[in-house]
Amino acid sequence: MNSLVIGNTSQLSYYFPDNYEKISSRNIDFDNYKDKFYDRIYFCFAEQRTYLGKSDLFLDINVSHTLKILEFFKDKCNNIVVYGTCDLWNKCSGTVRLDMPFDYKYSDYIYSKDLLCDYIKMRYDNVIIIHPFNFNSIHRKGGFLFGKIFDSIINEKEIEIGDTYFYRDLIHPKYVVERSILATEDELVGSGRLTHVNDFIRKLYNYFDLDYSKLVKENIIYSRKNIFCSYSTGCLYNTLFEDTINDIIKWKK
Repeated sequence: MNSLVIGNTSQLSYYFPDNYEKISSRNIDFDNYKDKFYDRIYFCFAEQRTYLGKSDLFLDINVSHTLKILEFFKDKCNNIVVYGTCDLWNKCSGTVRLDMPFDYKYSDYIYSKDLLCDYIKMRYDNVIIIHPFNFNSIHRKGGFLFGKIFDSIINEKEIEIGDTYFYRDLIHPKYVVERSILATEDELVGSGRLTHVNDFIRKLYNYFDLDYSKLVKENIIYSRKNIFCSYSTGCLYNTLFEDTINDIIKWKK
């Protein structure tokens, strides 16, 4: 399969097959691609910038820059996969389905995804939008909760975190990639179940015989109460712990 992944430092990029071409989204030399044709192109960039910057950054990357690249490649492939976010439904409770209208607590990042999705639906027929739930791996950057957690486990390092005593629909990026490769239409990708985040984190420390209470300082300023998860349609994801452990073991080696 002739496929291209744009965004070679995103978490997702590491889990696509090795024979997929992978490039940075920055400073693409479009002349190099004018005579190429791909089966599928995946837009993975900007996934690790969700907590940085102001609205102009997100509008520039998630809307303007994405649409610029999309416009160039739209006729150079059969399909393009673009990533939205489950947070477009973050004011919902219970199971979330793709046919439900967006309902979210505003942030610059989420708003930029809203604008992008609306524009794509109006203009492009060969674009599939994947909305992943919360995914984390050893490639998660340090500004995120699980970036700190993995750094602490791998390097036996003391860290400080906020509230983790809440439930989330957690998945591994490997699963997001698997669903992306199989997707034939827009899809919400989640586990279809809720995981208690602190229990999951403690389980990781315990697996590696590390004392959570000694390495992790909790600084809980506010509690997160909203609970929502994906609606499962027979593709229940249930290997989160195993996939995460395998990630950490590979990195430790």
